[in-house]
Amino acid sequence: MPNFSIIAIIACFAYAIESIFGFGGTIIFLGFSGFFFDFNSLLRLAMIVGLSSGLAVLIQSYKYVSTKHLIKILIYTIPGAFIGTYFINYFTSDVLIKIFALILIVYGCFNLFFPNIIFPQILKKFFVILGGFIQGIYTIGGPFVLMGYKDSFSSKQELRSTMAGYFFIINSLRALFFVFLGGSYLNIVKIYYPIAFLVMLSVWIGYYVHKKIPEDLFKRLIIIAITLIGILIFFTK
Repeated sequence: MPNFSIIAIIACFAYAIESIFGFGGTIIFLGFSGFFFDFNSLLRLAMIVGLSSGLAVLIQSYKYVSTKHLIKILIYTIPGAFIGTYFINYFTSDVLIKIFALILIVYGCFNLFFPNIIFPQILKKFFVILGGFIQGIYTIGGPFVLMGYKDSFSSKQELRSTMAGYFFIINSLRALFFVFLGGSYLNIVKIYYPIAFLVMLSVWIGYYVHKKIPEDLFKRLIIIAITLIGILIFFTK
């Protein structure tokens, strides 16, 4: 099992970064942790930290959640999320981490070279549905959901809060579905549940930093970092 202290430090750093810049928490968490620990175990643990991160944002800004958009995203993504969660038990760690690395590389390169591209509506729906499937396996479907849905939100605050509600609900459903399938989850919760509270604290601290610094340059740097993490994982694991 992953070392508690190392996992806690990586998780707190990752979700503080997400709170500051608006995305990337689980990508950073899995990307860095994947260098040290079994990736299959990390995917189970990601459900806990992803759920707690969403809850922290919800507590902070629940009044900005758009119920209409939240329900629509859930309708598009729940089937794929369940299918993805089902497949966790049927892939080896080596296969999962290689696919994960490729997703990071493709996503990072796409955002670096085509940051302002406008997609047709049918492709936007495809990205949202694909995001549900990727969320199911890797807990990193958010960027793909946003590629297809971000233009529907009226403000950044509505986007941040509604997506937090989405992550909280979808990760709760995934955890329940994983247990229903017979997955061993109780031992992970017993050992690592304190990390959930540390992640929530990191999210709240990160938000106050978020309000004081410019975002655009740092978002670009994070995308570069995500791409490099994907390349390193793909060629070293």
